[in-house]
Amino acid sequence: MLNHSDSPAFLNANAIILASEGKHREAISCFFQGLRLDPENPTLWYNLALSYRAIGELAKAKEALINSIEFDSSDPDVLDSMGVILHEIGEDLTSEFCFKKAIEIDPGNGRIWNNFGVLSFDRKNYKEAARAFETAVSLLKEDESGDSLVNLRDTYNELGETEKEEKCSMLIQKLGIK
Repeated sequence: MLNHSDSPAFLNANAIILASEGKHREAISCFFQGLRLDPENPTLWYNLALSYRAIGELAKAKEALINSIEFDSSDPDVLDSMGVILHEIGEDLTSEFCFKKAIEIDPGNGRIWNNFGVLSFDRKNYKEAARAFETAVSLLKEDESGDSLVNLRDTYNELGETEKEEKCSMLIQKLGIK
């Protein structure tokens, strides 16, 4: 019989605390203890991926996310994280697929729209990036929209839309965003 401290949920919660303290290697060990008990737990796989990413082990983060998606392909946060990691390792076509799938599942998630915009911007698809950042800014709360607003301003600069760029700059200054 498992006691409470040996349950996957307890191990996951403990690992999240360790990760929040920057103790990612200890968190990874804890996630693996949980996965030994419940190897098909998509949440444990997802959280393991986040700790791997935090310590720069992107290939291991990708593998953990593949496992998470295998057991639950409907979580937009997992797909978003996969898109970010794939973009970081240069797999942009698959990254784009992940972002579009995440947006299809959760079209009201401004963070996902922003991340998709970053991919589009980096691929020099500025019109698509502008649309993604505009959507992100419209969905995020004012105190959460800083990155998207800066990204939108930079995108307008690339598109030569100086009037829109200036409006973004004024809003960024008004909000005190660095």
